Amino acid sequence: GAGDPDRMIRRVAVASGSGDSFLGRVRGLGVDAFVTSDLRHHPVDEALRDGGPCIVDTAHWASEFPWCAQAAELVGESLDIPAEVIDLRTDPWTVGAARDADMATGATGVGSRTDSGTTDSATTTDDTEEKR
Repeated sequence: GAGDPDRMIRRVAVASGSGDSFLGRVRGLGVDAFVTSDLRHHPVDEALRDGGPCIVDTAHWASEFPWCAQAAELVGESLDIPAEVIDLRTDPWTVGAARDADMATGATGVGSRTDSGTTDSATTTDDTEEKR
């Protein structure tokens, strides 16, 4: 995220997928935070300097997938056809890192996604040997 970490968040704007082009419009909505994906450094920096809301940049896939089941249900009911959600993760971003505070709570430190969709941890908080 970006912006003032002490800012009280009461209103949030959300744009699934790439929301880069909405940064200017969101500033005029009077929201405290904007959650979207695929943001670039300079536009975010400029939006914050211009008094824009706090910004959370999620993974593109993660911003769109949560509503797929609802969309499939609406399509299926509206058109009276079977609609199925394919839950294959297509996000190319497969490595993440955690802060020390996350490590203290048992969160995985650094991991990469395997072909099966599970996480192969390079660092964990238990006593198991590190995987290389």
